[in-house]
Amino acid sequence: MKKKVSNYFLISLLIIFLYLTVITILPVLKSVLLSFILAFIFYPVYKNLKKKIKSDNWCASIMIFLVLLIIIIPGFFIVNALAAQTISAYSYVVSMDLGIIDNLIPEFLKDKISFDVYVDEILLKIKDLVINYTPEFIGSVAETTLGLFVMFFVMFYAFRDGKELLLKLKNSLPLKKKYINKLFNDTEKITAAVLYGYVLTAVIQGSLGGLTFFFLGISNSVFWGFVMIILSLIPFLGTPIVWLPAAIIELLNVRYFNGLFLLIFGFIVLLNIDNFLRPKLIGKRSKVHPAVILVGVIGGLAVFGFLGIIIGPMVLTLFGVLIKFFMLEFN
Repeated sequence: MKKKVSNYFLISLLIIFLYLTVITILPVLKSVLLSFILAFIFYPVYKNLKKKIKSDNWCASIMIFLVLLIIIIPGFFIVNALAAQTISAYSYVVSMDLGIIDNLIPEFLKDKISFDVYVDEILLKIKDLVINYTPEFIGSVAETTLGLFVMFFVMFYAFRDGKELLLKLKNSLPLKKKYINKLFNDTEKITAAVLYGYVLTAVIQGSLGGLTFFFLGISNSVFWGFVMIILSLIPFLGTPIVWLPAAIIELLNVRYFNGLFLLIFGFIVLLNIDNFLRPKLIGKRSKVHPAVILVGVIGGLAVFGFLGIIIGPMVLTLFGVLIKFFMLEFN
């Protein structure tokens, strides 16, 4: 009886402190998650660096500097430009006369389709999304500084001690060894598939589209590049939703070089880059179902903000892995 009371007391304490731990971490949760995601992305570079520099501390410090140089500093300027261009792009499209494109729609569909209404609604939602979540990246000076400090601090130890921490986590899980190994292997494959196969491909595809707009002198190129990144992640949509109407508008406005270049570059490069890159980046890793990507991206954006683009599909896919283990264990 005494042992039962002791067990219940211990479990109660565990639940209480678990709750306290969660509410303590919540304010910096996104910074912590981002630190792990970036550490995972750059870990292959860290491993190669370790072959040349034996000091773990020096290697982790160099990686922090590289992440700051490659991701954080450019990201800050891009997010600032994105916030400004979102409002500009929305105002520009709303003020446009889109009746000329409406004329391209067949007569029997005109009662059911109003191109300008759909464009206005879509752009309004994108504008709200960017304006609502931009403060997460910029925010006040104090919030941004604290978030970056937490992110870099956690990332340093994720690089330096990540392997040992994973080993300790493996040994502490109350699962059969075969399930633990499978769980960690699947987690690594799925994370790599989502990050490299989908997110990185979408970033490359959208960035190429945005750069094309920039070099052709099409306004708000950062905003349109961002929209193409989001659309690249959503199955059956993709970048043509942006560059195809843009090419048509350029042709209708007698900017033939821009219009023709966009059409040729779009159909040859932008439309096919994911088919070329994704198989190479995913390789033999686990493939993620398009429906999981679709639901994960949309749901993740709603719950986690921009980080949800990555976290959403990963959560759903790993939940599927756990369900599979449960079914194997209990037939």
